[in-house]
Amino acid sequence: MAKARKIPYFNPEQPLNICLRKILRTRFNEMYSYEKGTIAGKDIEYLHDMRVSSRRVQAALKIFRGAFPRKKFKNIYLKLRTLIRTLGEVRHYDVLIDMLVKYRNKLGDKERKAFDLLIIRQNTIREQKRKILINIIKQLEKSGSKEEFYKFITEAL
Repeated sequence: MAKARKIPYFNPEQPLNICLRKILRTRFNEMYSYEKGTIAGKDIEYLHDMRVSSRRVQAALKIFRGAFPRKKFKNIYLKLRTLIRTLGEVRHYDVLIDMLVKYRNKLGDKERKAFDLLIIRQNTIREQKRKILINIIKQLEKSGSKEEFYKFITEAL
């Protein structure tokens, strides 16, 4: 699991709006630092780390939802939820496939053939879900969601 990054220059004695901006900016940057690896799809850990860090962003937003204009919060939060849900769907298949492969390796040759077909099928579904995820990430990029998020957190309190 991705270890949470330290929040640079964090001082709990500072006003809430400054602390909140630092927390959200750090967590958001952390989440997007895994974007390229997630899109490349060569290492499933990037996707896992992006999912974990996106849930950290979500948790911080939930805690401080009262610090934001309601309508803007809902818009940002729904986009984040869509991303989290899609990351979760792909991650589900990563875990399932890993479990199937480990179980398959304990079987005899006859049983392995059936599991090979099952694993191939699950990989196909995972790839379909991954394409949806990539499209969502690209849509968020195209719509300027990153910039919108930075502007949103600057307006806190």
